[in-house]
Parts: sequence; structure tokens; C-alpha cells
Amino acid sequence: MNRINFARCSGVVVDICKGHGTWFDREELSRIVEFIRGGGLDAARSREKAALEEERRQLEQLTLKGRSSKILELAESDDERRGGIASVGSLLKHLLG
Repeated sequence: MNRINFARCSGVVVDICKGHGTWFDREELSRIVEFIRGGGLDAARSREKAALEEERRQLEQLTLKGRSSKILELAESDDERRGGIASVGSLLKHLLG
């Protein structure tokens, strides 16, 4: 079970289980619905979109400044992380399958 702040900014911490779904304590679901109805989810998505755009802009600047080695380093790090996640997923499927 992992505890996460819904939409990273709602203030509602829910329990997430990859095998069994999301678990809500008393009034958490109604608080999430209120958050969404109040525009919180749209605002959170807008912030995430802006953050991704800023990261893209920074990567473009790194490329323009000739720092391709740093970009390759970041890409390799992401590839390693994805590979590790895929390995864990395969192991869990094998163990739980």
C-alpha cells in the first residue's frame, strides 16, 4: 500500500494498492469530488503541463548550448529507470501470476 496526495496537491491522502486499487478512508472520496468540482484537478493538470513545457524548454537550451553529453546522460538514466521498473513488473507478474 502506498499513500499519495491525490493529484499531488489536493490535500487528500489516499491509499493505493497496485493489485487491489484505491482505498478511501472516511470522507476522502467526497473531499476528492469537491476538489475536482472546484477546478482543482484542472489546475493540477495545468501546472503539470507547464512544468513539462519548462523541462522541454530547458532541454532545448541545453542542446543549443552544446551540452549534448548531459542530455545523453539524462536519457540513459531514464532508460535505466524504465528498465528497472519493467524488471520489477515482470518479477511481480511471475511471483503473483
